[in-house]
Amino acid sequence: MEEEAEIDRLPIDLLAHILVMITSFTDLAQASGVCRKWKQGVKQALARRKTLSFAGCKMDDDSTARLVRHAYSLKELDISRSRWGCQITDNGLYKISLAKCVSNLTSISLWGMTGITDKGVVQLITSANSLQHLNVGGTFITDESLSAIADSCPRLNVSYISTFFFTETLFFKIFEILKISVAV
Repeated sequence: MEEEAEIDRLPIDLLAHILVMITSFTDLAQASGVCRKWKQGVKQALARRKTLSFAGCKMDDDSTARLVRHAYSLKELDISRSRWGCQITDNGLYKISLAKCVSNLTSISLWGMTGITDKGVVQLITSANSLQHLNVGGTFITDESLSAIADSCPRLNVSYISTFFFTETLFFKIFEILKISVAV
């Protein structure tokens, strides 16, 4: 009779605790392919994550939304565009907005996401009512998104806004309501 490998004796909770320390999504994907137990460990590891950053990762709508959906404890989400850039669209923001964790998010960065519009931002922001920090610098959002931010994020205290199109009236309204720091 074959003896059980030492690694197989590792409880799933301990495996998940170890896997939560892996920051590379590629490595996590490979780990989930080892066996059923490791796949479950990766799911539990994602569920325990408090932060997810896709900055520097070439991610699409479906894979990003799937990871966010499994991150039940998520508080901080960074889907900023970088050299390779996330390829997130309004459809991706919509799918992310449906995740259960979105209402508990305290920080979102959409910096440099030129492929998103007011439609996607409004869908995400109206679901993120615990938001305290928001970075929408380098996007092309307009008054519509800023109004949604003002209406949906009563706890917002830090925001980075630059290089997008909005009216001066709304700009000052948002500034007064939210007491946000603005870099134009």
